[in-house]
Amino acid sequence: MTSVRLAADIGGTFTDIALEAPGGLYTAKVLTTAVEPATAVLEGVERVLADASLTPQDVDVFVHGTTLATNALIERRGARTALLTTAGMRDSIEMAHENRFEQYDLAMTRPEPLVPRDLRIGIPGRLASTGAILQDLDTDAVLRSVKRLQSLDVESIAIGFLHSYLNSSHEIQAAEIVRSHWPEVTLSLSSEVCPEIREYERFSTTCANAYIQPLLTRYLTDLETRRRSLGMDCPMLLMQSGGGLGTLDDALQFPVRLVESGPAGGALLSAELAKSFEINKALSFDMGGTTAKLCIINDAQPRTSREFEVGREYRFLAGSGLPLRLPVIEMVEIGAGGSSVAKLDELGRISVGPHSAGSEPGPACYGRGGADATVTDADVALGRILSEGFSTGDLNFSKEAAVTVINDTIVSTGGFDPDTAAFGICETVDENMASAGRVHAIEQGCDITDGTLIAFGGAAPLHAVRVAEKLGMSEVLIPSGAGVGSAIGFLHAPASHENVRTRYTRLDDLAVDDLSTMLGEMLDEAEEIVRRATNDEDLIKSAKAFMRYEGQGHEITVDLDLDEIFTSPPPDAAHLRKVLEEAFVDEYRRLYGREITGLGVETLSWVATVSSTPAAPKLEGWELPTNTLIDLPTTKTTDPESGAMLDTAVVARADLEGYRIDGPALITEEQTTTFLPQAYCASLTENGHLRIRHREITAGRDGDKTSKGLRTLQRDIMWNRLIAVVQEQATTLVRSAFSTSTREAGDLSAGVFDPQGRMLAQSVTGTPGHVNSMAASVGHFLDEFPIHTMRPGDIYLTNDPWKGTGHLFDVVVVTPVFYKDHPVALFACTSHVVDIGGVGFSSTSREIFHEGLQLPIMRFATEEVFDPNVVRIIESNVRDSVQVMGDIYSLAACNRVGALRLIEMMTEYQLEDLDDLGEYIIETSRTAMLAEIGRLPAGTWNSTMRVDGVDEPLDIVTELRIDTHGVTVKFDGTSLVQPHGINVPMSYTDAYTSFGVRCIIGPNIPNNAGSLQVIKVSAPVGCILNAPRPAAVNIRHVMGQMLPDAVYGCLSQVVPNKVPAEGTSSLWNLLASGNWDDQTGRQFMMMSFNSGGAGARPGQDGLSATAFPSGVKNMPVEINEVVSPLVFWRKEFRPDSGGDGEFRGGLGQVVELGHRGDGEFVFSATFERVTYPARGRHGGGNGLTGNLTLDDGSPVAAKGNTVVPSGRHLIIEFPGGGGLGDPQDREDQARLRDQRLGYVST
Repeated sequence: MTSVRLAADIGGTFTDIALEAPGGLYTAKVLTTAVEPATAVLEGVERVLADASLTPQDVDVFVHGTTLATNALIERRGARTALLTTAGMRDSIEMAHENRFEQYDLAMTRPEPLVPRDLRIGIPGRLASTGAILQDLDTDAVLRSVKRLQSLDVESIAIGFLHSYLNSSHEIQAAEIVRSHWPEVTLSLSSEVCPEIREYERFSTTCANAYIQPLLTRYLTDLETRRRSLGMDCPMLLMQSGGGLGTLDDALQFPVRLVESGPAGGALLSAELAKSFEINKALSFDMGGTTAKLCIINDAQPRTSREFEVGREYRFLAGSGLPLRLPVIEMVEIGAGGSSVAKLDELGRISVGPHSAGSEPGPACYGRGGADATVTDADVALGRILSEGFSTGDLNFSKEAAVTVINDTIVSTGGFDPDTAAFGICETVDENMASAGRVHAIEQGCDITDGTLIAFGGAAPLHAVRVAEKLGMSEVLIPSGAGVGSAIGFLHAPASHENVRTRYTRLDDLAVDDLSTMLGEMLDEAEEIVRRATNDEDLIKSAKAFMRYEGQGHEITVDLDLDEIFTSPPPDAAHLRKVLEEAFVDEYRRLYGREITGLGVETLSWVATVSSTPAAPKLEGWELPTNTLIDLPTTKTTDPESGAMLDTAVVARADLEGYRIDGPALITEEQTTTFLPQAYCASLTENGHLRIRHREITAGRDGDKTSKGLRTLQRDIMWNRLIAVVQEQATTLVRSAFSTSTREAGDLSAGVFDPQGRMLAQSVTGTPGHVNSMAASVGHFLDEFPIHTMRPGDIYLTNDPWKGTGHLFDVVVVTPVFYKDHPVALFACTSHVVDIGGVGFSSTSREIFHEGLQLPIMRFATEEVFDPNVVRIIESNVRDSVQVMGDIYSLAACNRVGALRLIEMMTEYQLEDLDDLGEYIIETSRTAMLAEIGRLPAGTWNSTMRVDGVDEPLDIVTELRIDTHGVTVKFDGTSLVQPHGINVPMSYTDAYTSFGVRCIIGPNIPNNAGSLQVIKVSAPVGCILNAPRPAAVNIRHVMGQMLPDAVYGCLSQVVPNKVPAEGTSSLWNLLASGNWDDQTGRQFMMMSFNSGGAGARPGQDGLSATAFPSGVKNMPVEINEVVSPLVFWRKEFRPDSGGDGEFRGGLGQVVELGHRGDGEFVFSATFERVTYPARGRHGGGNGLTGNLTLDDGSPVAAKGNTVVPSGRHLIIEFPGGGGLGDPQDREDQARLRDQRLGYVST
């Protein structure tokens, strides 16, 4: 370690400087200079050097991290950027995953791509998924593109071709042409920036790199010039998102790796402290003014990942930001900070964030004109921040202003008293942060209970103890210098580089020489880069593989033993396969509690990492002193357990040396205050860190007082906790599932039910058809097995379409939860398994008996041991028994996770059952829905929608009635049951009809038994929407997903300003099968979820190529081409397909499929909107109908199986959504934009 190290961290508001020298640690915090960020850096540098009596020449290493890259992406302040990509694929970065990340919000929008459509150019030339060249690169097209882009003021170009992670020759060839004719333009190649499979994420990352490269180049070059002019000639190293240091040259080439480099420093600080105190499990907790960031630290190492999103615009929900795929310290970020705004939601519950009051005007207590109640206002009102401010800090806080704004915004309309309102704000934000930590832990396969919370940032010490308590963590550590924590973390970061390559390999086919050669090349490349940043002779080398069972869609990270791979003589293949498989199984068992026998293992990507050797940790001792401070001043604060106001000691952190302090206490310092509740004690360690631990309290609490004062608030907190619990349940299912519809598309449901079978909460992840039909399914389970007959360890299941979720592919698993020997709840989940026998996923069935194995409602496991007879029956009746049983085991595992979290909550809040909470949830939701319905006019409305059907057109006839009791929907007059698999069981009809209503009426009211209770749906037995057994229901989604549009025909007459036009509605899934091209007789089956255009919305165009109402995700083209021999020659928007109107309908897409060899393949179509289009509304035009042909013009049926002959391509034109409003009213700017981007022809 060099003797003098200097670090600078540029944030949005402040720039933090930390200097480590033989004389100690020196820090400074200066305001960021946005126009010239280097100015603030150098100002802070000069300040700390003066404090340490050093000169710039004395500095040995300068480490720099910055949020400039992140902010440029969020604020869209980058360069004018173009994308050269594979012909037919230019819309991949705009289609994204074709899903809606917020189910009930019809107005949601995906983030705009960094490169607009008119600057995305397709270049002919094609690689296969093997890396083989199917079509040579069209170099003339590249040259024509260069000339065109030169005339459009483009500054930077991203180049991304399909499968370039395997073969970069086309990208290199294109780059050489660009450089030779345009040397001044900056270039980013996806094969260099992100050489990994999945085109959307790779192209998005490459575009981001190109977008910020000119800006970061100008800034870093300016900083380097100016610091050297000061005489600082030491190397400048840049902190990277993955926690390692890189050189200036690396940063100039790959600036995207600087995104989130600031928060990475904070995680490194936490890891350093974990080493010093020998803490095995820790959670890094950074809470500032706007957001909170949490990172898991295991064995003194931060968890890392290779993907994240930047700039999540929609309440920090996954999917609402730009995806980046590169090494990153794994964090979860939520909109919870000191300036986060509190308000009442539609149900009168306190909600906090993600909107922030920022620093200007800031919280009301700042006295700068803030009019919204914030977390900081609540802290001040509760006495946790003293009115005179943070000790010697710059701000003075007005308690009067804080109390006033809370009274005005929360108390006056919510029925809370002032103390409970302020306490509710803090409890809500603490619960939000703890819930984020729990979900993050389950995503990472970690158990963080009994660990240590390491908290830094201005707001974290105020909330750290309560967050830790909710997470089951009994110890908290507040670092010294926490206000500049990230900069301090930079000081000890290693020089590091991570090299990744995608090489799909089945372990059975593993070639030792190929693996060792590839890993050797990767390690050599990484070492060459690291050597530029460090003089260490000994470097640490490691490697990992992203592995999975064959058929799964999510990989897990497995550490590789390099000694085994590079041993001399080389190991034989059988031995190395055994070593790798055992490592994978051990890690899989650790994450999911089980292994799956009989299934092969495959590796998708390989990672090699080289880093400098970190200094040996300096172990820090700590013993809790026995001496306590006396005669301390006191104030009043609210106790978080009872809500009572208690006398609270006030002590300066510096005065604690050699003493302990028992709570309640406020420990003040210049930048923050630590709130210490009554049940905790704290003292300083030898290096000035504040260590907090739980202590036993002998005095009893007034339980009646607590219950009376906080009952309503705690019920709201527990309600939110239940929603977080079922989200963990769903996440567990996604991570361990085999079915593509579950693991990639999110086609699942998860929920918690009371002992009566009423749904209390559902997961955010999931589809309406599953969630709402499962809500009724649990009642059928209780009919067969009353709650008093259930026992701990029982697991029940069914796939009965009439008692489950609509067809045999969906397996519902129900698990009772027992607490203190009494049943308190039921967890249920559903997913679509890969196979269930029968005719497969097609419309060719004539009755249910053709469709596969039916499992009646049954007790499937006793004491968590599965019935071996049932297992054998399932295995004997499906084509892929290992994967089907793997999915069923995953369903059981996710219920178990939910049960564990529920018991933790009941223990924390001392609940004996969920009776009161359940009644509160259901009645509150029911009342809120009735209030929403009460704002609508009473009456009856009718509509009819004609759809294609199979043999003949079908009519969906809808009547909707609104009265004081709720909404009633009837489908009398709808067409009769059909002799094909498109019929719909009543439970599925109820599910999608209710969902359609809920999207318009009370969309923000949580979905549960109470909110669904006021919506009644009926259809005559024998019609296609209430098909009785034994009707064929295999592809019930084809009709079922049309029902929101059917309902909107009525609702558009009731609330015309809220209802969208009709859209594609039913998914256009691509299902193909046939033989591989290797002459081995191997067969393939490819299934991809895809969508046409959605209907235009009030005030907005319709979403293009986006699933509604389903909400599932698509499959990446590169993944589809790996699991099959098919080639997607085209997958892009279909111009002119959206209906015209004041607001245009969403565009469909065009997909062109062919076999890469000489083979034929079978395509199974299950499509609607081919004859009858999505209709416009209020004068808007209809969307175009869909169409299927071969490339020779031969028509292809929209339902049924078609053989695509060898050498022919299948062309699928997806429907567009209907327009909304008179086309004459469309704004000129919108029409010009449509034409410029090619959404419509000129």
